[in-house]
Amino acid sequence: MRTTSTLTATPTGRTTYSRQMFAVLAAAFTLSVVHTGYAWAADLESPDFNVRTPLAWIFYAVCFGMTALSRNDKRWAQWTVQVFLVVVLVIGVFVYPQMFELRQQTVFGWFENDVYVGLLIVATYLSVLRLRRVDLVS
Repeated sequence: MRTTSTLTATPTGRTTYSRQMFAVLAAAFTLSVVHTGYAWAADLESPDFNVRTPLAWIFYAVCFGMTALSRNDKRWAQWTVQVFLVVVLVIGVFVYPQMFELRQQTVFGWFENDVYVGLLIVATYLSVLRLRRVDLVS
């Protein structure tokens, strides 16, 4: 299946979604880091996940590692990123809202959560197309 697009393509006219996935994931995880910093500065941080907990730094290291791995065209890398995205989406949709206390429900908190989950959904969609080997043709 081929879809016409104005997305940047390789010299052969095809794209593997790696640039698009990289950009979407980088935006999502950068937004999450900014929100974690904002929550710390505004004294709204979670006691279990904040700028001083190793869990946060490990999570972000894995996230940006997966972002870098999304540029890899090997099937094992694509499947690794896909599984990671599904896990992070499940956490973002079903677990995180349960931990979102009333005091943390600021405009930026809601914005970050909704945009973050939306970007993860877009990345997951691109990942599925990539795994199905659907190419965009410019």
